[in-house]
Amino acid sequence: MSIACESRPLLGPPAVEYPYSMTTGTHRCSIRQAWRPHSHPEHELLWGPTGGSLQVTAGGVDWIVPPDTGVWVPAGTVHAAVAGPGTSFYCTFFRPEARACPWTQPGLFEVSPLLREVLLHMHRENMPHAARARAEQVAFDMLAPLDETTDVVPMPADPRARVVAEALLANPGDRRSLAEWSESAGASVRTLTRVFSQGTGMTFAQWRTDVRIRAAIRYLKAGVPVSVVGRRVGYDTSSAFVAVFRRATGRTPGTVLAEHRVRSST
Repeated sequence: MSIACESRPLLGPPAVEYPYSMTTGTHRCSIRQAWRPHSHPEHELLWGPTGGSLQVTAGGVDWIVPPDTGVWVPAGTVHAAVAGPGTSFYCTFFRPEARACPWTQPGLFEVSPLLREVLLHMHRENMPHAARARAEQVAFDMLAPLDETTDVVPMPADPRARVVAEALLANPGDRRSLAEWSESAGASVRTLTRVFSQGTGMTFAQWRTDVRIRAAIRYLKAGVPVSVVGRRVGYDTSSAFVAVFRRATGRTPGTVLAEHRVRSST
């Protein structure tokens, strides 16, 4: 579902008080909650959704946020969000003048367990200024776009195919067919088929499956149940998801989830 952006977005108030460089807040949504298009004077990282789903629209892309990931929204960027019932997530704001940030476009960022703990550590009240400054520096040092921290799928160079690829990376569960994508991309099915193959070395179907499996692994490692993961990455039934996952990885999604639970309990 796309979130329609209005022509006159709201401007949010400053969230970070001097001399701090960043601050983190928590949202807990007992019911579905939507935030109208708005912007902030600070950079924002919306991250760590659990118990439900979080979609952020920014830069013309609908981002579906996995639990160990965040969406970076540069200062002044119009964005909107929808959180499903039972969703909890965090918003960290960064004061632009405190430290230079090279990321001028919205995108997915890795939120490692260590970065998560550092950001939440700064929830503490009456933290000494020196300790706070050290923690903030550690957090800034760990910030990095997802494609700089993990392996990524090859991307087509053709701009028409790239629009499709970026939309599917943001929302692997999008079930539109190649024929439907061709209409929005302004290219024929034959052309999209050709440029995907030339640019990625894979057919469109193979490329989309790869994207879905990578996204599924991220959800499973975050402890999301198999049935929920399957729906989020575009499969109608758990059996279909399990079959594709097994063919692609040689393992079942349940095995990956169980491994995560064992590691989390030790």
